[in-house]
Amino acid sequence: MRLLTLIGKELTLYRRDGKAIVLLLVMPIFFIWLFAQVLSPHLFTSRYSQAFEIAFADEDKTFNTQMISRQLEELDYMKGFITVHKTNEAEAIEMLKANRIAGAIIIPKGFTASLYSGDNYPVTFIGNRTQKEQADQIKNQLISAMNDLSAGQSGVKAVWHTVRDGGATPQQLDHVMKDSVMNFMMQALGRNEIYEKVTLTSMPQVRFPEYFTSALAIVFVSFLGIRGSRSLAEEQELGMLSRFRAAPFGMWQIFSGKFLGMFLLLWVQTALLVIGASLLFGNYLGAQAGSFLLLFTAIAFTVAAWSFLLAVLGLFSKGTELLGYIGTFLLAIIGGNIYPLFSLSDSLQTASEFTFTRWAMQGLLKLFSGDVSLSVWPEANMLLMIGGVLLVVSCALLPLARRK
Repeated sequence: MRLLTLIGKELTLYRRDGKAIVLLLVMPIFFIWLFAQVLSPHLFTSRYSQAFEIAFADEDKTFNTQMISRQLEELDYMKGFITVHKTNEAEAIEMLKANRIAGAIIIPKGFTASLYSGDNYPVTFIGNRTQKEQADQIKNQLISAMNDLSAGQSGVKAVWHTVRDGGATPQQLDHVMKDSVMNFMMQALGRNEIYEKVTLTSMPQVRFPEYFTSALAIVFVSFLGIRGSRSLAEEQELGMLSRFRAAPFGMWQIFSGKFLGMFLLLWVQTALLVIGASLLFGNYLGAQAGSFLLLFTAIAFTVAAWSFLLAVLGLFSKGTELLGYIGTFLLAIIGGNIYPLFSLSDSLQTASEFTFTRWAMQGLLKLFSGDVSLSVWPEANMLLMIGGVLLVVSCALLPLARRK
């Protein structure tokens, strides 16, 4: 009964600063929206090189060569940083001499006809030695495109020989030749992309609002915990801890009441923040209720343990609250809550395994993914383990604080 009284007393402390609690519930929603709408294009995209320009000299001027030109301009991974100048061979050479372009692609006259006849006139590429990296990109792109054309031509030959060996007439061979050339070559030239970029990561597939809800919720929950960690230091300054020691109940009940009160408040904030953001941004909430309850409990327990450790450290130093905010922000960076985890260095990704911010985010991502095969047990276990270690350290420091 005394413990319940102490828990209730701890919860009433937060009501004195109601505006701060409202801000800690409203501001996270704003930042989740801000990150999802404004910052996600910058955090989840990358560039291969600096913007550069090339010249494309089409001396053949046929429909097929025009498609080759569009192939260079319309590839998704090249849009936004490559400019193609359509010109003639002489002007392309002049642009190279003036160092205006990274390279020049020259398609000779009769190129398309040579594909039909099997002569295969070569496409010329002249790179700029002062822009070797960019020139190599275009050269590799061109080689890949020509390999596609060569594969299409091989398909045409295979069809022609099969029909001829089957006894087709010259008129039938001519008809099949034209149809197969159109079919194979147009498919080869008409591809929208030659390279496909795939980022390998263990992060479940979620929408941007779901990602940032998972990433930022734990950060703001931790901020509220830091706000509550000041109570021990305030009570010590007011002499209340000394009076508590003279009370008929043990100090373990005082600290247990504080920890449990903080845990309950953080559990409620976690649920309100995650569910509120999900309702506003349409996040997936179809996972099993037991999984949400387990993860919310593990998150609240670990953040309460982190806050309790800061509260104990606050008995030694008045700067602990600032340390808590800086420490939480540092944990969020290492844990991938601010910048995507898969974009961090290998050493930071390894270090992130020891942060509760990473495991909380990863657990929420699993819930939002809608993948029933993903269990949050591993994340909950890691959170409880980290929280247990923080709580043990706090209890070990308490006797030292009493002597102080």
